[in-house]
Amino acid sequence: MTGRTHVVVGAAAALVAASSAMPAAATVPALALAAAGGAAGGVFPDLDVKSSAHPLRDRAARVAAAAMLAGAVALDAAQGGTLLRAAAARGMAPVALGAVALAGLFCAARLSAHRGPSHSLAALAALAAATWLACPPLAAPVAIGMASHLVLDLLNKRPVRLLWPLSRGFCLGLCSSGGVVDACLLVGGLLAGVRAVL
Repeated sequence: MTGRTHVVVGAAAALVAASSAMPAAATVPALALAAAGGAAGGVFPDLDVKSSAHPLRDRAARVAAAAMLAGAVALDAAQGGTLLRAAAARGMAPVALGAVALAGLFCAARLSAHRGPSHSLAALAALAAATWLACPPLAAPVAIGMASHLVLDLLNKRPVRLLWPLSRGFCLGLCSSGGVVDACLLVGGLLAGVRAVL
């Protein structure tokens, strides 16, 4: 799937989960954090892409997810700083440990082969744990976004090493990145995200 599809479907999946878990009057900052966390988790596995037919498009997806995350954190800070207060209450040690773990995971993903370790259930667990240490409210949306990425990539014709370090990969071989199915998933993600917010 394309990066933009991973961003949109990751954000939509996290929004759907958050809106079903939140009261009807969910706050805008909480929904923004859910969408941004899902988008960030949705693009994390593809940090392992070093070259592609569309490098600008791939980079744009990562920048969009990072911008969404920065905007959601800024919105949270402007609306009372829920994240900052939660971090202060927990102490800086878990936040620092989580930040170091996240940096390590980002570096490991950049250095790995495409659809290898960063596309595994082990990476999903590690990313969720590191995010929980650094910022617990973002852990679930980030994990949901990454899980959506793995599910979408299973639809492709290239195998995903879900059970890394085992070498066997899995795929359903139903579609190709950038094809009709990709476009339909993009539109479906947009519709699901809008419906979750309304």
